[in-house]
Amino acid sequence: MEMEAKYTVGTIQKGINVLNLFKTHSKLSFTDIQKILSYNKSTLFRILYTLEKNQYLLKDKHGRYELGLDIFILGNQISRIGKLKKASEVYLKELAEETNLASHVGIIEGLQVLIIDKHDPSNSSIKMVSRVGKAVPAHCTGQGKVLLAYSPRKIVEKIIKNYGLQRFTPSTITRADDFFAELEKIKERGYAIDNSEHEKHIHCIALPILNEFNELEAAISITGLVMDFPNEETVSKNIRLLQKTRDKIRKKMNYTK
Repeated sequence: MEMEAKYTVGTIQKGINVLNLFKTHSKLSFTDIQKILSYNKSTLFRILYTLEKNQYLLKDKHGRYELGLDIFILGNQISRIGKLKKASEVYLKELAEETNLASHVGIIEGLQVLIIDKHDPSNSSIKMVSRVGKAVPAHCTGQGKVLLAYSPRKIVEKIIKNYGLQRFTPSTITRADDFFAELEKIKERGYAIDNSEHEKHIHCIALPILNEFNELEAAISITGLVMDFPNEETVSKNIRLLQKTRDKIRKKMNYTK
C-alpha cells in the first residue's frame, strides 16, 4: 500500500475517479460529481475543465457531463486491435509454419510501431527476440518502413523529429532524403524489405494491410536469418505467401469490397 501511495499521482487519480463514475451514470452535473466524490469545488472545476478540453468529457446544453469523443476513440482502438488479432491469429500460425519464419502483425501506435501478434515456427531452433506488445523502431524494420510508407508525410516527419534515424547496423538508412526515397520505393512496389537494418544477419519482408477504404490498418511481416532468403526466387515466393495471408486477413475483417 505504501508503494502504491508513493507512485500514485493524486490529480491524475482524481481525474480517473471522475471518469469511473460514468461506468454507472450516463450523465452527471457538477453538483452530482462533487456530492459523490467530495472534492474541493475549485479542484473539481479544474479536473472537469481539463477532461472536457481534451474531449474525454462533453458538457451538454444543461451543463451535465457525459463521456466525450476521445474516450470512444480509445475504446474503438482497443476493439480494433482485438478484432485484428483475432482475425489474423490462425493465418499467422499457418504462415509461420509454411515459411519456417517468424510472422508478425503490427500497427502504428502514436509515434511507434507496436507488435500486436507474433508466431514462431514450431520446428525452428531460432526464436526472434521480438515480442507481442513491444515497440520496435519505425525507420529500420520491415513493419515500420511499410507502415510509414503508407502513412501521411507529417507522421513520418514527426517520428524523425522525435526519434531521429538512429544507426543500428551499417545497413541502417540514416539520412532523411534517402529514407523518404526508400518509402516512395516501398509504396510503388507494395512491400518493404529490412536488409539487416535493425539487427545484423536478420531479414524481414512486410506488406501493408489496408481497410475497405484502402486506408492503412496494419502491417504483416515474416522475419528470419539472412540465410533464409538466399535468392530472389525465395524472396518472391515469400512475398506471394505474405500477400495470400494478408488477403485472408482482409477478407476475415470484411475489408474487401
